[in-house]
Amino acid sequence: MTTLTVFRTGLFALTLVALGFLPGVSVANPLSATGNGDFIVNGDLRTFSFSAIIQPNGNVAGRAEVHNRALGTVVHMDIDCLTVVSPNTAFVSGTITKSSVPGLVGLTGIFEAQDNGKGAASPPDRLSLLIVPGTSCSTKPSLDLIDIQHGDVQVRP
Repeated sequence: MTTLTVFRTGLFALTLVALGFLPGVSVANPLSATGNGDFIVNGDLRTFSFSAIIQPNGNVAGRAEVHNRALGTVVHMDIDCLTVVSPNTAFVSGTITKSSVPGLVGLTGIFEAQDNGKGAASPPDRLSLLIVPGTSCSTKPSLDLIDIQHGDVQVRP
């Protein structure tokens, strides 16, 4: 191992130990929500992916991307809010940073994701449409959920 690799490994281990002593911080199980897959709206295929995590300092970091294949639109979003309700539902919001629809850039988008478990006996995971302009995810608005096809949502409270 090179000296730089040993140094980086040691620094990473030290960071994990230090974070373990902060109240309310769990490096092993941070509050997060992730997902990707497809869903159908009015017969049109949409593809999504997202990842959001609450960092040890309390800030939320993440990204989301939605493709509406029928219209050829793409939306990229920087996530800055994550609220988990009950053990399996997450509200996620952030600023749209890039879009094939220029008027959306700079607006806030919000969506809801529901993790319904794994296996054939579990109902499908669900996702709402991206609502623009949206509000902060802390408002937990009532959004209509759509079954996901060929994908997965994971909410880790």
